[in-house]
Amino acid sequence: MNVKHNARFFGILNRQLQTYINLAFKKIGLNYWECIFLVNLYDNEGMNQEKLASILLIDKSIATKNINSLVNKGFIIRKINEQDKRAKNLYLTDKGKDYKEQIYSLIEKWIDYISDGIDKDTQDFVINKLHIMAEKARNADFNTLIMTNIDDEDDN
Repeated sequence: MNVKHNARFFGILNRQLQTYINLAFKKIGLNYWECIFLVNLYDNEGMNQEKLASILLIDKSIATKNINSLVNKGFIIRKINEQDKRAKNLYLTDKGKDYKEQIYSLIEKWIDYISDGIDKDTQDFVINKLHIMAEKARNADFNTLIMTNIDDEDDN
């Protein structure tokens, strides 16, 4: 396995998706992270900021910055949680809901573009394997992985 090339391929896919989304939503003032937040809120409306940051595996400060931006732009609102008055849940505004189909459509267009020429069974296989890899990455024990690598090098 050529690790250098595989890492580069993941990087290219990620950076190009970010560039595409930034360009596609520039006119309405949304950036990549804001779109990712909205997509996750479409499926999980009412969750709190900490849960959203956890789902996306991002730092709370990055979540706060993007949520504040979405609130200021009128895409989402915060409401006090009735069970825990200290917590605030996130809800889409009508404006946020109005862009759902456009956001989904443009993301689907990107996926169709990058998978053009790949048969449906292979696409499904790749997506399934990416889901498995993403879940493994989500649950990775970095210290164990790093120490295992260091221990292996010490043995040589």
